[in-house]
Amino acid sequence: MRRSSRSVTMLLCCIAEKCYYDSQGDSIDSPCSNKGHAMYELPIRRLRIYDRPKVESHFNSLDVDALTSRFGTPVDLSFVQSYLSEIFDNASLVFGAFPDSCLRGVGELRTLPGHQAHVAEAAFTVETEWQDRGIGDALLSRIITAARNRGIREVHMLCLATNQKMRRLAAKHDADLKLITGQIEATLTAPWPTPLSVAEEISGEYHAMARAILTWPVSNRRAG
Repeated sequence: MRRSSRSVTMLLCCIAEKCYYDSQGDSIDSPCSNKGHAMYELPIRRLRIYDRPKVESHFNSLDVDALTSRFGTPVDLSFVQSYLSEIFDNASLVFGAFPDSCLRGVGELRTLPGHQAHVAEAAFTVETEWQDRGIGDALLSRIITAARNRGIREVHMLCLATNQKMRRLAAKHDADLKLITGQIEATLTAPWPTPLSVAEEISGEYHAMARAILTWPVSNRRAG
């Protein structure tokens, strides 16, 4: 399939401006594992239904504490599987963070019924070994940008009152915090969209795509 010259130019600009190798100059061509790598410009892209196996693998890798933090209460495997079966419905946007070319964090933006699509809720998960590396912050920033570009004015998040990381992250993004029966409700006000915010979201998608191409295992590229 032929690409337009504009598409090729945008992709090349993305590669030149956004994609970086690690300090050793090595490509990442090993299978996904839980071993951490040095962080670089973080690729985040929207996930589609064909990414479901990656999302399921991500949630299956979360420990009990991470799942409890995500859902606000202890959950079992059947609950998680039921939830994942509907994660890609029409009311939600799902984003994935790929710090080492593997899915390590998932962010969700879901419009709330009865609010004329101007109010949404957000949630995200990051694998335990990859926490405290800025992935949650980057996912929340992308979620806010996506909400802004779709005319969503309010983004709500819920977390346990004991979840200090989430409370600090919400406060960093100027959220209003309210204590509700052992949980904290954070409300963020998204600015109006601008050409720059739209370009930011598009650039992020191209960046993640380019990084995926550059770090695709050499053996797979030859096989294709």
